[in-house]
Amino acid sequence: MHLFRILQELVNNSIRHGKASKIKIELEKNESNRFLIYEDNGIGFDDSQESIKKGLGMKNIESRVEFLKGEFKIKSAINQGVHVVLNF
Repeated sequence: MHLFRILQELVNNSIRHGKASKIKIELEKNESNRFLIYEDNGIGFDDSQESIKKGLGMKNIESRVEFLKGEFKIKSAINQGVHVVLNF
């Protein structure tokens, strides 16, 4: 359920804020880890801005990732979409 809610938040952000027309979601598993790789082609944002990372949606994602005992990284730049890797 937590993974679903994380994806729900990411998709919502991509459509609402990022104006994305394409979203790519990959799930992978190796011997010791599971990965969710998420990409969109939206307008992106400056990922060095702390104010964006502290929004309610990001806090919800962080708490759900923490519950899964995972880690996640978000990379984005203006006009370059969003790329998220979740390792859990």
